[in-house]
Amino acid sequence: MRAAVLQKPGSFLVQEMPIPIPEPDELLVKTRACGVCTSELDIFLGKAPGLEYPRFIGHEPAGVVVGVGEKVEGYAPGDHVSVWSEGKSYAEYFVTKAAHAHRLLRETPLDLALGEPIACSTNGALKADPQLNDSVCLVGCGFMALIMLQVFKARGVGKIIAVDTRDNVLTLAKTLGATHAINAKADDPVRAVKELTDGRGVDIGVEAAGTQATLDLVGNLVRMEGKLEVFGFHQGAPRLVPWGWWNWMAFTVVNGHVRSAQTYVDGMHKGLAMLEAGKLAMKPLVTHRFRLDEINTAFETAAAKPEGFVKAVIAFD
Repeated sequence: MRAAVLQKPGSFLVQEMPIPIPEPDELLVKTRACGVCTSELDIFLGKAPGLEYPRFIGHEPAGVVVGVGEKVEGYAPGDHVSVWSEGKSYAEYFVTKAAHAHRLLRETPLDLALGEPIACSTNGALKADPQLNDSVCLVGCGFMALIMLQVFKARGVGKIIAVDTRDNVLTLAKTLGATHAINAKADDPVRAVKELTDGRGVDIGVEAAGTQATLDLVGNLVRMEGKLEVFGFHQGAPRLVPWGWWNWMAFTVVNGHVRSAQTYVDGMHKGLAMLEAGKLAMKPLVTHRFRLDEINTAFETAAAKPEGFVKAVIAFD
């Protein structure tokens, strides 16, 4: 099979590898799509300290079952699946534990059924425990935040305020259910959010960009005794937070991440069920598709985020 292995920062090489053999509790899957994850960009760019190369990455795959381990029940060759994966999926085939798979309807597009990021986003929204008519502000409206937005909407929240610096994603956020959109370059988001919430601030503020600037901002948007969720994937230098202010405001601080495999998979099942029920729109979010032999360009594009970019996938068909 062909597989793309990151030989060194900035350089994937597509090479031949043996097709993996599934363990008794695993499935062998022919890959149809694998998303390019923001968390992999620092690995590609060489910004993640202490890593060794080459690295065989790719953890957002979906495809068609072609082999079933002897202890697996409930799956058969030909089943369409999305999985929670920990890597090695920028390849024509991958193996996964059957317990980490979700069987899809045949009509569900595999390049939209990206179970791993859907799981993360669904779990992130649910960890904030949104209540009916809560006001929510998403600070940073990338791919996963736009999934979270739709989960919040499905949970029956009230105002959903999208904050970003890119007009195209703010327009997209409005089409997906945001009630208000604020361009932080053109308007003062603190003033705007306070005006929208009668001076109180929102019930739930979600930092979803993984930067110091968005951490600085979100604490000024949440009401006293509200929830402040850190969902952004923070890499690089240590972050500073105004803990005195957060303490005084009595925020409930929520870590938007999960690490339990079962929790990941539970969120994946819920999110993919939303997709197949027509309650999660993924088509407008997957904006760029590349072949496996274009994977370096895919990562360069994901890092550059050109106008109109939200999400890149490696498509195998």
